[in-house]
Amino acid sequence: MRCLTRDVPPRSVWALEQAGVHPLLAQLYAARGITSPEELDTQLQRLLPPNSLQGTAEAARLLAHAIEQQHHLC
Repeated sequence: MRCLTRDVPPRSVWALEQAGVHPLLAQLYAARGITSPEELDTQLQRLLPPNSLQGTAEAARLLAHAIEQQHHLC
């Protein structure tokens, strides 16, 4: 597995944090090009059903194994 690192624009992170977005989420959103909370749609009905996301069962298995073995992730 390879981890992808992205540049995180500090101004975008700051703007999101000032709008009440958790600092970790602000960094993740900013790295993906989100610059303001208006770009976020946080309503549950807009989320994809978990069973429609490919690879989630395998990802969960790998994550559980890594946690069990106390491996570092990225």
